[in-house]
Amino acid sequence: MRYERHLILQGEYWRLLSAHFVHINFIHLAMNLVGWWVFLFMCGHLFSLKQLSFNIFTLALGISLGLLFVRVDFQWYLGFSGVLYGLFLLGSLHIAFREQLVLGGLIFNMLIFKLGLDAYTEQASVSAQLIGAPVAMVAHGYGLMIGLMLSMPLLASKSHLKNKTFKNKK
Repeated sequence: MRYERHLILQGEYWRLLSAHFVHINFIHLAMNLVGWWVFLFMCGHLFSLKQLSFNIFTLALGISLGLLFVRVDFQWYLGFSGVLYGLFLLGSLHIAFREQLVLGGLIFNMLIFKLGLDAYTEQASVSAQLIGAPVAMVAHGYGLMIGLMLSMPLLASKSHLKNKTFKNKK
C-alpha cells in the first residue's frame, strides 16, 4: 500500500493515496495518531467532515504527486505526517483569522519552527531512530505548501475585507 514510485508508474495509482494511511511500525503509527488527535482537539471544530475529507484527500494526493513529478529520487514513502503538517497550517490560519489571532499565530510559528528544527538539527534523526526509517521531510514541506494553497480562499476573503474596510475609511 505504500508509495512505490516504480509501481505507481506501472499503473498502481491507488498508492498515491494509500501511502498516507500505512506506517512502518506501531511507533510510527502512534506518533501520527497523536498528531491527528492534537489536530482534532485544536482545530477539528473548524471544518465539517466534508471539508476535512477534501483537505486530507487533496493533501495526500498533492504530496504524492509532488514526490512523483518533482522528487523523482524518492522511491518509496509512507505515513501521515506530511498531511498533518498541511492540516495544522490550514487550521492555524483558520484559528488566526476566525477566532484568536495570537493562538493561530503561535500554532503557525511552532509548525515552521518544528520544520526548521528537523531540517537543521539532529531532531529528524531522533524521529528516524524511533520509527526505524528515514524521515521524509520533503513530504512535510509539500504538506505545508499544499496547506497554504488550500488556505488561499480564506486568505483572499480576509484580504478582500481588509481592503474594503481601508477603502471605506478614506
